[in-house]
Amino acid sequence: MPELMSRPASDSAAPLGLASSILWKAFAVLDAFDQNSRQMSLAQIARRSGLPKSTAHRLLGMLGQLGAVERDGDRYRIGLRMFALSTCSLEVALRDVALPHMEALHRVFGHTLHLAVIQGGDVVYLEKLRSRSALPLPTVVGGRLPANLTGVGKVLLAHSPEAEVEAVLAGPLGGRTRNSVTEPVALRRVLRRVRELGMARDVGEAVDGLACVAVPIRLAGKVVAAMSVAYPAAAGDGQPLVNPLRETSAAISRALERATGSPAVRN
Repeated sequence: MPELMSRPASDSAAPLGLASSILWKAFAVLDAFDQNSRQMSLAQIARRSGLPKSTAHRLLGMLGQLGAVERDGDRYRIGLRMFALSTCSLEVALRDVALPHMEALHRVFGHTLHLAVIQGGDVVYLEKLRSRSALPLPTVVGGRLPANLTGVGKVLLAHSPEAEVEAVLAGPLGGRTRNSVTEPVALRRVLRRVRELGMARDVGEAVDGLACVAVPIRLAGKVVAAMSVAYPAAAGDGQPLVNPLRETSAAISRALERATGSPAVRN
């Protein structure tokens, strides 16, 4: 399977020229939308994209003709064509393969399960099966969190190419709680331990009172995703969750092998 969610080019690497400028601005408009802002006015889109209102209006017209954006009165939303295109991504294929196995584990634990990949210094959540408890979580499908704050992020960083790890360690490393690992030396030590154990823990590093354990999902010897189970930190170190999580990860790897024809590697 080709690399999932490969790192995007930086702004400094953006090509020059009118056509490319329009393309970058069009994506600035599309990036203005998120899970908390699904429908917006022209003024909101212009403000969130950082574009002049006239430019945002012109680009919305072009995107509307392509079906990438749809208009409802004086508000805009992402169009159905974008959803159709998104289903072609390898991340969606991975999510489809993993979901039945995650659902089976969720029926046993009842805790929140996450499936994620990495992009740059962030993890991107492909799937989330919610806990039966009311424990608040900052995660949404398609959303991001800094990799250094999460179990899945530590797993993915620990198995990322050295150049990408160094770019993340160069910082800044954001924190959300007093337990967040924000020092490069400390994070490097954590990642080394993750590689030794084949798993990662997060204890109140993204959310106070929330813990998780995470394991890699491998294909052809390469970590392509990570999966975690989140639970109240007061419940303990989560050790009883590790083996079932690993067994589910191994099952997902075997399913990926069948789906792609690549050899799976045991976790």
